[in-house]
Amino acid sequence: MARKRSRLSSFRRRITRSEMFVGFISSLASVLIRAYARTLRIERDVHPETAALDPTNVLYAFWHGRQFLLLPTFRHQGIAVMTDLSWAGRIQAGIMTRLGYLIVRGSSKRGGARVLIEMKRALESGYSAAFAVDGPSGPAHESKPGILYLAQKLGYPIIPVATTARTSWRIRQTWCLYMLPGPFSRCLIVLGKPLARAADGSLELAELDSALMELTTAADEKVGLSCQSGS
Repeated sequence: MARKRSRLSSFRRRITRSEMFVGFISSLASVLIRAYARTLRIERDVHPETAALDPTNVLYAFWHGRQFLLLPTFRHQGIAVMTDLSWAGRIQAGIMTRLGYLIVRGSSKRGGARVLIEMKRALESGYSAAFAVDGPSGPAHESKPGILYLAQKLGYPIIPVATTARTSWRIRQTWCLYMLPGPFSRCLIVLGKPLARAADGSLELAELDSALMELTTAADEKVGLSCQSGS
């Protein structure tokens, strides 16, 4: 009996990790994301200094778990993103490729130096870049240094980004308490004031974390956030 379960588990693993399965799930998810986004009332609030910048010469920073609204809103806008090398990262890469993002595979824990070099090349070729700065696995709201490295190397400002929804679910099984906006909810995407000091090396991670926390708190208060636990 144990041998039979082992064979079934091995077969299931081969199926779910196959390119065909990953492609199917990625395609389905990208369609569902676009359809779901149409039910939301998404507003944008862009700081005047950010609006005046060349969008190809910036780095966007946001919290992991707050990215759902960003996926459909900024698709096909020449943005490069990193996804990790795990199976879930393959699914995520497939989804985001179908939404028009340039994918660079790797993370701060696996292939960190290589992925930063590849991201730098993407930026130098005309892409902007967006980072879930506390990913891929936390701790939550503690930024990793990769974005500061790129800002200093390229001289780009960092734009803190906050997203929120008046009604949402938080998925408790995720380390980042992933936020899924409720259907037909009022949603808000805020692009804050550029952190230009990132370019000269004087910006600290704690300052980036503080700017993101303040922006996120203000956004939540503006929409009157009401969260529910996820299943």
